[in-house]
Amino acid sequence: MTSEIESAATASAEMSDAQAALTHAKLALARVAGALQRIPRRGIFAAVLVFCYGYFLSPANTNSISRYDMVVALASGTAIIDPNAHNTIDVSFYNGHFYSPRSLGPSLLAVPVYQIVSTIANATHSLPTLTFYIAYFNLFTAVPVCVIAALLFVDLVARLRPALAGTSWPLVAASAFALGTLYLPFAGVFFGHAFAGGLIFIGFYLLYRARRSPHAAWLVLAGGLLVGYAVISEYLLAVVALVLCGYVWATAPARDRWRLLALFVAATLPSAALLGWYNWLAFGSPLHMSYGYVTGAKFQGQHTGLFGVTLPSPGGLVEILAWPRGLLVESPFLVFLPLGFVRWWRSTGARPPAEAVVCALIAVIYPLLVASYYLPFAGENMPGPRLLVPMLPFACLALAWAVDESRRWLRGVFVALLAFGFALSALYLMLGTREYHTYLTYPVGDLFVPLLTTGKGPPTNGPAQQSWGMQLLHLDWLASQRMFLVPFVAW
Repeated sequence: MTSEIESAATASAEMSDAQAALTHAKLALARVAGALQRIPRRGIFAAVLVFCYGYFLSPANTNSISRYDMVVALASGTAIIDPNAHNTIDVSFYNGHFYSPRSLGPSLLAVPVYQIVSTIANATHSLPTLTFYIAYFNLFTAVPVCVIAALLFVDLVARLRPALAGTSWPLVAASAFALGTLYLPFAGVFFGHAFAGGLIFIGFYLLYRARRSPHAAWLVLAGGLLVGYAVISEYLLAVVALVLCGYVWATAPARDRWRLLALFVAATLPSAALLGWYNWLAFGSPLHMSYGYVTGAKFQGQHTGLFGVTLPSPGGLVEILAWPRGLLVESPFLVFLPLGFVRWWRSTGARPPAEAVVCALIAVIYPLLVASYYLPFAGENMPGPRLLVPMLPFACLALAWAVDESRRWLRGVFVALLAFGFALSALYLMLGTREYHTYLTYPVGDLFVPLLTTGKGPPTNGPAQQSWGMQLLHLDWLASQRMFLVPFVAW
């Protein structure tokens, strides 16, 4: 009898301890929730973006290695990459020497990063690997630009559609763009697409703010500087720069039109001068572009038309927009863009807003331009059409007129498709922004399940991707991936 009483007392004490522990846990969670509520949501969004864009150390590939080679060469005062040319097939050949055919902007900006990292490495007798160098380049060049662009996206949505100001909808639209499209995986690699797209979008934001600012000239000047550097970071954006020239002229007061347009164009000239200097240094003339000297049997199409650009191909459009790995396959919620554009177009009466015209033009012209390229997909082992990434911030602005859809069933469809886009974008980032061309459109069993159960994709998809969690906290592969997913899913 005594033993039964003692057992009951013990069980009661254990239950009390468990209840106390549960109470403490609830109180702790409540404190955390309260603390998070006191932090501005945009601040949390910024932290999530920095974490997601900078967490992984993407495995080096032909594109990023070629950019690395250019960084090393420029840091040595030359454009010649002969000492490293063997490490990539992505090269140009001119007058007995090898050069990188990649755009100048990202590599030029990464030169100081390379010099600082190399100085620290020499002082500490460490030897960063190629992957680490490239990760540092992206972390201190592309990531800040991509984060700022996403934050300004939030502000621009609230300004373009004031009815959404003070609500969560601008953050929803910005999250869809920044975390639910190919912008996410390509912001995590040293390719230049997300960097250039973010840079030119920031320039567009400054031009928009100039419309109602007493300091319009300064904003136009700053916008022109950013747009110019975006163009030498992604040459196809020259077409977007022309559209923005029209925007400056059309939105400026009549008495200031030509002055502000001239100022905008003049602000792009320093970047043009940088590109001319590099072309002269490498190829003997400011007008000789690296793409004109690309070598390799796979890249001979680069010598047709204007550096591989001819006329739009219907097959190319299907490939980059639809099947098998088109933009709508990766981010199916983008099917709501036409609805958003129509509502935006009609939002001010008979005459559409100038910003709607600009974004619609870019959303139409840019895919046609990419479909005119001899390799519309620009790499058979990509998870999606990387050349379309720079246009995404402009196209996704139309979501501001679709995210608060009043019809419950249609809003449910949007939420489901958006959740799918979030999941797929995260998986592609976790795979190192790589999907080998032999895999099916949605390789659930072949890629996604192994990734989520082991922390690594199969060897057939290329090298496994490391992370700062593995380097700094010594996490294993699976724990590293889970650490990334916690803030991503929580947001």
